[in-house]
Amino acid sequence: MARLTDKQKELILADYHTGKYSQRKLSEKHDVSIGTVNKITKEETPQNEHIVNAQITLLTAKSYISNEQMNAIMNTAKDEIFNNALITNATQLNLVRTMEYLSNNKKLDKINSGGGIQEHVEVGLGSDDFKYCQDTIDKASLTLGVNQRHSSTLINNTNATQNNIIIEIE
Repeated sequence: MARLTDKQKELILADYHTGKYSQRKLSEKHDVSIGTVNKITKEETPQNEHIVNAQITLLTAKSYISNEQMNAIMNTAKDEIFNNALITNATQLNLVRTMEYLSNNKKLDKINSGGGIQEHVEVGLGSDDFKYCQDTIDKASLTLGVNQRHSSTLINNTNATQNNIIIEIE
């Protein structure tokens, strides 16, 4: 058999990543041996099964939901994707500006120079400025999904219960 092209390998991997094909089915579909499929997929894990399932759900819903409802669903999803992209872009821009602010280690401060005149003078960053920057970085990391915080949903009652025990001495 002839050597597989990169495009053929990509197609086999694309089908494999759907999570819906066994190696035997992939070998039949792409007219290659099971060993070839095994070599191509050896260190891979299917990644897109959830997307395939979402598409199945969407196509199934399309058969019994009105066009108006389907349009509303699609438009809402597009709006959400657009809004998420705006938030991500704004957060990234804010993070870049914060990093520039920190690396310069300077800010403009208003100083009264007399006679009601104010001047802007460069001064070094103070501890509050560093705390503000750290808070900005922390919030950005959460927004961008870099830092996932996990907190316990259980609330522990830390109030101690006092037990009065009477001890009798004889």
